Amino acid sequence: MKEITRLIAPYLAAGAVLRPGRKHNVLILPGGRRTGIPKTPSDWRALHNLSAQLKRLAATAT
Repeated sequence: MKEITRLIAPYLAAGAVLRPGRKHNVLILPGGRRTGIPKTPSDWRALHNLSAQLKRLAATAT
């Protein structure tokens, strides 16, 4: 969970909003783009996949 917090911290500092959910939190970027953030990732690739998803979202937002 610390790694996920580290990954999303720059987006939160830039104005993104983190909304709670039942299984996944939702990160909403200032441009309206959104992605699910797992609360308890069970997949060993979860951090890598989340990092790639955030990079794709940031690239499409600009």
